[in-house]
Amino acid sequence: MKVLLLAPSFYTLASTIQKGFTKIGFQVFHYDYRHETSSLKNKINVQIFRLPYSFRRIWEVFYMDAINKKHKEIFERQQPNIVFIYNNEMLLPETIQYFKTKAKIIFIMGDNPYYTPTNDYYLHLLFYADLIISPDSFWAEQLKLLGLKNVVVDFPGYDEEPYKNITVTMKDRQTYNFDILFVGTGYTNAWGYKRALFLNHFTQFNFKLYGGRHFVKWFRFFPDLEKKFELKKGHVPLEELVKMHRCAKLYPVDANPAILNGLHLRVFDCIAMGVLPLVEYRKDHELFFKNESPPLIKNYYEINNITSELLKNDDLRERRLSVLREFCQKEFSAHISLKRILEKL
Repeated sequence: MKVLLLAPSFYTLASTIQKGFTKIGFQVFHYDYRHETSSLKNKINVQIFRLPYSFRRIWEVFYMDAINKKHKEIFERQQPNIVFIYNNEMLLPETIQYFKTKAKIIFIMGDNPYYTPTNDYYLHLLFYADLIISPDSFWAEQLKLLGLKNVVVDFPGYDEEPYKNITVTMKDRQTYNFDILFVGTGYTNAWGYKRALFLNHFTQFNFKLYGGRHFVKWFRFFPDLEKKFELKKGHVPLEELVKMHRCAKLYPVDANPAILNGLHLRVFDCIAMGVLPLVEYRKDHELFFKNESPPLIKNYYEINNITSELLKNDDLRERRLSVLREFCQKEFSAHISLKRILEKL
């Protein structure tokens, strides 16, 4: 069996899924259109939705047609049995129809199609899917409401392999001398305020925030957060990112407002990189983790007590992380998840 994996390569999820399919005996070819499209064009496409439709339509013909032509060429060359797609990968309906004449179509959702402005066809594409993997039970309910029946709530992608050979030195621990770490972007809208509000509750501890420039807008409301902030431009290199995580004791994970019930995938990344996530509660924690949940925040006023307890008790913290690692290895390692998912195809 051959799989054509269409997914961005800057997420570790792509390599994890590729390794998972390989482990269960599939041949996999991974293609990321971004490698053959200029970064300028990709940046323009992220913002083009702000312009009137007449301009967007001209751009769509120019930008998306070229991407889809290449997708078809890759498909014809590889002749896959399955096309496995992360989000929508700028696909057009006619391209999916073309794929479907010769292969099964699986989508794994990373974003809700109702809130993904970069491809107007995302929701429509899902109607051609043989299987849709949703990490959010509410997203799944929304799709089922529309008549889609082939939706499963799951996540294929826990993987420690990319981080195994990265070691932390004493010099690293001196450089990243903090107990609590957060690395991420800010937002200029209400999402940004919510994230800043959440992180501000950790400022009384030995906390470090590496973030983008959009955090700056909110520092007038949260001056203590500014004292913990260091500007980071672009993606942090993987080795540096892993070292940061392993030097920390806790990693606070806020819930993305677009994820209604589901887990933020950073929860799995934290466990794989070796730091205990302290997680804003969502309903699907019970669905995914059952009795082995990471520490959860159900109210921001709980943050101080929960954090203090975990920081002062190294054995408790390390034991919880160990249990979570073992659980994720058994339940969400890619080859295990993919076997479970393919049974429903």
